[in-house]
Amino acid sequence: MRLTADSSLDDWLAYLESIHPVGIDMGLGRVQQVYERLALDWSAAKVITVAGTNGKGTTCAFIEQAAILGQHSVGVYSSPHINIYNERVRINHALLDDAAHTAAFFAIEQARGNVSLTYFEFGTLAGLWLLHQQQLDVVILEVGLGGRLDAINIVDPDVAVITSIGLDHQAFLGDTRELIAIEKAGIMRPQRPVIIGEIYPPETLVQAVHTHQAIATWAGKDFTYQEKQQCFSYRSKSLQISTTLPHIPLPNVATAIAVIEQLGWSLTPTQWQKCVESTQLSGRLTVFTEHALGKSAPTILLDAAHNPHAAAYLVKHINMLQPKRIFAICGVMKDKDIIGLLAPFVPVVTHWYPCDVKIDRAAKAHDIAHCLHSDLHVDAEYITAVDHPISGVMDAIKTANEQDLVVIFGSFFTLSDFFACANQLQA
Repeated sequence: MRLTADSSLDDWLAYLESIHPVGIDMGLGRVQQVYERLALDWSAAKVITVAGTNGKGTTCAFIEQAAILGQHSVGVYSSPHINIYNERVRINHALLDDAAHTAAFFAIEQARGNVSLTYFEFGTLAGLWLLHQQQLDVVILEVGLGGRLDAINIVDPDVAVITSIGLDHQAFLGDTRELIAIEKAGIMRPQRPVIIGEIYPPETLVQAVHTHQAIATWAGKDFTYQEKQQCFSYRSKSLQISTTLPHIPLPNVATAIAVIEQLGWSLTPTQWQKCVESTQLSGRLTVFTEHALGKSAPTILLDAAHNPHAAAYLVKHINMLQPKRIFAICGVMKDKDIIGLLAPFVPVVTHWYPCDVKIDRAAKAHDIAHCLHSDLHVDAEYITAVDHPISGVMDAIKTANEQDLVVIFGSFFTLSDFFACANQLQA
C-alpha cells in the first residue's frame, strides 16, 4: 500500500520501522542528502542544540518555558516519546495532531527518493520540517544519541549545549568518558557559543572546544549553583537568581539559565520563579498522582534513568525525600550496563520488582533478577520478578504505605508500559 499524507499515523510509523535494515546507523551522509533537498532556512530563528548523556530533555523544557514567558514563539524536537509519538514535537507547549505528522512524513517521503533512512532519521527530518513550517522565534533540538553523527547535527545551532558526560551507548560512542565527550562535542561550531553543564569535564572536552574554535561557558567556572535551605541559587558574572527548589535536576536548571543568559533574554525575579515552578517533564522525577489508591498509598515516582550517571542522581533525589521504605520497579534494555544501573539503588531499596518490558531490546525480568542476586548480592527473598511494571506496583502497594516510595525506572519504554496500563490503579 502506498502511503499518502492522509494515511494514518500508525501506518506511517510501521512504514518507518520497515524501510531501513538496522535501527541505528550512525553517519550523516544519507540524512544530509535529504535535508539539503528540503532547503529549510533557519536564519529567522535562534537554534539551540542540546546534547549530553543525561539532562537533555529537562534542559530543553526549561529553556522552552523561559521562551514562552519572554513571549518568544518556540518549538522543541525531542525523543523518545513516552505515551504517543506526537510528543516528539511541541509548539509553544502544545502537541500537533496526527494529520500534521503524517503531512510531514509524506513530505520527507517525497524528498528522500531512493535514499534509505532509519526510523530516527526519518522522524528527525519530519520534526525539522514541522518546526520550519511554524516560523518560530526559537527552535530547540534535542540530540538523540551522541552528537557528531546524530541526525540533529545536520542543523547548525546558534548555541550548542552539552549537559553532562557519562557512560552510555558505549557500542556507538566509545567506552570511556573521554571518547564520549568527543562525540558530544561534535555539535559545536566555530566562533559560536557552547554552554557546558558538566562540572567534571574530561580533558578531551576541553581540547574539543579549542579544536572546534567554539566559545565556551563552563559550569563551575563561569556559572555556579547550589541548594541551600530548600532554595535554589544561581550565580554568574552578570546574574544572580534565588528561587524555590525546581521539579527537575538542579544541574539542568543551571545549564538552561546559562543558555538563557547567552541568548540575552531578560527575565524578572517573578518570571524566574514562575519558570522554576512550572517546568516539569513527564518521566523525569515525575510523581504519579492520577490514581485513587487512597491517602494511605505510597508515593509513586517515575524516572527514565537508564544509565549509572542518571541512577546515581535519582538515588540522591530519593534520599532527599526520606521515605521509610523503597520498592523499586525496574525494566531496562539488555544492551545497557544493567549492573551499573542497579548498583546505586542496592543500599536503599527494600524490595525489588524487576519487570519485563514489551520491546524486543528489553532484558527479561528474570535476567535482571539474576544480576541483582548473583552480581549485586541482593537476597532472593527481596526480589520478585514480574511480567509488567503495573504488576510490580500492584504487589508493592499491598504492603507499602504513605511513608514509603514506589520508584519506577530503567527506560522510557518501562514508563510507557506503565502509563499504558495506569488505569488499573484507579481502584
